[in-house]
Amino acid sequence: MAEVATKAGRYITFQLSRQYFAIASDRVRQILPATDVRNADDRVPYLYGAIPANGRLIPVLDVREKLGLGSRPARPTACVLVIGLNGNCPVKLVGMVADKLSEVVEFRASEIRGSTAQQRIEGRPYGRPKTVLEPEHLLKPGEWSKLHSIVL
Repeated sequence: MAEVATKAGRYITFQLSRQYFAIASDRVRQILPATDVRNADDRVPYLYGAIPANGRLIPVLDVREKLGLGSRPARPTACVLVIGLNGNCPVKLVGMVADKLSEVVEFRASEIRGSTAQQRIEGRPYGRPKTVLEPEHLLKPGEWSKLHSIVL
């Protein structure tokens, strides 16, 4: 996992296969129920499906295998985080399956080391450590291009 470009700020925390993750809250555009996801073309293993939002279909990724978590069916509490990607990425919006949302957390720069964030209270670690995700680093450039060609 690459070091995070964004440091201090608000993060949405969530669970995926009993692991804890965080993503900068300003990247999340919508949170939708996973039950709205339409089936995917199975030519791309990390593509979970597509979800309608604001009059268009947004590709939804299941990044468990990319993160080394193994695949499993979505839980009843699953949702889709619709994430805005930076200008270098051929896809502008992508959905990501999350098993369960946790909370919105304010991390200070000193609480993020590499790609791991953990709150500190009175200098002591508090709560479970969370892996901070940079969405653009989840797939390789060729995989983003392939995803873009399938969605269009």
